[in-house]
Amino acid sequence: MNLVLARACTNSCPYCFESGEREKGKAALVPMENVVKLAVWARQSQLPYLSLLGGEPFLHPELPAIIALFRKTSPGTGLRILTGGIFKNRLLENIGPDDSGIIFNVNEPRDYRNPKHFDKVMNNIETAIRRGFRVILGFNVWRPDFDPKFMPELAHRLGRSNFRWTVANPQRDFPSSVVTPEQYRVTADKCFEMLQEAARLKIEALLDCPLPLCFFTDEQMAWVRQYHDGTASRMGSCEPVIDVTPELEALRCFALSTLQRVKVTDFSSEQELSDWFRLNTDYQLLESGCFPHCVDCPHFKDGRCFGGCLALHKGGITEGADPPGTAMAVAMQELLDAGNPAAALQKYESANFWAKTVVPTFVAAVAATELKRWDLVVRYASSALDQSNDPEIKGLSAKLLTGVPADQFRAAKADGDVPPFVACS
Repeated sequence: MNLVLARACTNSCPYCFESGEREKGKAALVPMENVVKLAVWARQSQLPYLSLLGGEPFLHPELPAIIALFRKTSPGTGLRILTGGIFKNRLLENIGPDDSGIIFNVNEPRDYRNPKHFDKVMNNIETAIRRGFRVILGFNVWRPDFDPKFMPELAHRLGRSNFRWTVANPQRDFPSSVVTPEQYRVTADKCFEMLQEAARLKIEALLDCPLPLCFFTDEQMAWVRQYHDGTASRMGSCEPVIDVTPELEALRCFALSTLQRVKVTDFSSEQELSDWFRLNTDYQLLESGCFPHCVDCPHFKDGRCFGGCLALHKGGITEGADPPGTAMAVAMQELLDAGNPAAALQKYESANFWAKTVVPTFVAAVAATELKRWDLVVRYASSALDQSNDPEIKGLSAKLLTGVPADQFRAAKADGDVPPFVACS
């Protein structure tokens, strides 16, 4: 989870994903009373990590007090500051290196509007390292012609064991200077050069925002899996990030900040927030990917890949729409009522991953029960039981499981053959 401390920024990154938040009428700084509320919420929900960001978080005059408040109120919540690095050096003196880590987002020297800013960023990074802060470097790829050696060499010179990187994503419905999907192929080759240079210098590269599985060629991806697990393990699917505004409104992520917002304190945990956005945002946008071929891709249909950043997907959000999978569950139930459980089961099993939510999975278990397909009853009823927060569905799923003959729980057989090798487009 990330908390915006200050909406203003001292930097001018061409790819900025937060500029759409700087509108008139919005609070420039998070008020301390909201910081108190979030700290109490963090303790009660056992929030593991909170990143303090902006804009530029060092623009908040009470940054040291905010960190001290969280350390006292929610000591189990790890803190880190995400900064562009352009701030007064003396501000580091008011923060203890044991209280927060610092992630510096660093651009290539040519990408700073003021040539002196790069030197200021470097000076602040070096000062933070000398003072004992846990410092991580971050790098955003926003154009195909970036220097692939820049970040690996900088991380190596500063004695870092890794760096974070990503391909900058757009802010939906807001002008953005980023790499487009049509430029992915040439950009991927440059990124691969960067990863090779990092491996040569024995530095791990940690991917931040996930990329589609077809971003790298299959040959490149095989190499990445061997040398950069921190990149390979983040390819494909994208979980909600949860960015929190100064008003304590939760966004699925900055890329989707023009869509729904909910109040953080209306939820009991970060997981509950993530589940809400997954159901009300992700599943509606996942009817298509950022490429035309996504809809036929087995990785997309089976949920292994989101088809690129959701901000690039063409679909929209319908407020008050039925939960995902509702239409399929209704159609399956109609088939059951018509005495055709086999057709209901076939409808479920031929659907893609995004439609197989809790309710249709439960209906599939009912259909399997009528067919005495005990292996499928165990699989689907257990899945509905584990995934649902609805006491009724949990109770009905458990009841289905009690009807399975005891000897059938261990008799379930795996369906299908070994998946064939699929080369990404």
